[in-house]
Amino acid sequence: MNIPNRGPKKEKYNGMLPVCEIFFSIQGEGRWIGCPAIFIRFQYCNLGCDYCDTKFAWCEEEKNSSILFKPEKIANDLLSIAPPTRWAGDVPHVVLTGGEPLLHQDRLPVLIDRLRAKGYTYFELETNGTIVPNQVMLEKISWWNCSPKLSNSGIPEQLRFNPKVLYTIAKLENADFKFVVSNNNDLEEIQSTFGSLVKTDQTMLMPEGSDRQTQLTSMDWVIEQCKDRGYRFTPRLHTIAWDNEKGR
Repeated sequence: MNIPNRGPKKEKYNGMLPVCEIFFSIQGEGRWIGCPAIFIRFQYCNLGCDYCDTKFAWCEEEKNSSILFKPEKIANDLLSIAPPTRWAGDVPHVVLTGGEPLLHQDRLPVLIDRLRAKGYTYFELETNGTIVPNQVMLEKISWWNCSPKLSNSGIPEQLRFNPKVLYTIAKLENADFKFVVSNNNDLEEIQSTFGSLVKTDQTMLMPEGSDRQTQLTSMDWVIEQCKDRGYRFTPRLHTIAWDNEKGR
């Protein structure tokens, strides 16, 4: 089992956020796939899955050196990358990801407020479904991308399964649940463990694999399972397009 770095105690941050990387791309997964998006990846995680493709955000052996930024600095960086005035219509989504961004939810509302003041309007958050979001976050996030972990993650169930969190997010109108799958055992686990908490039309299956070839090899089987079970399918579009290249 990987042991992730959860970061220092909250008071050490002094209102700042540990940013691993910021980049402009498209949303590669979930309901908003293909939508232009600016990703803010935060450092640290509370799980550390075996198949994680962003271990550099939390693993001591692989992690990037995060930099603590004030929210205003992050907002200004987004302006330099993809200013809202560049688009006549909808501006790119802002995707808060990690790691596990809810480790920093005491400071994220200030960042979202700064970004709204700069002209950004739609905020996605990607979470592993183990940390209860506070009321302020529930009100500020436009769309929740929740990815509960199965036993194929290598994480003990008592660490990765939190029914209170799943129920809190599942009752929202602006949430989906993405499950990484590779075999029938994964599908049975979704039904037996999560079926009573997550609605079928909220459930998305995504092939396991952090490289292009693995994704392409697995897609056909996962699509057929979605057709049979009534789930939605989501590829990892960025992986298919750019393989495992960072910042894409």
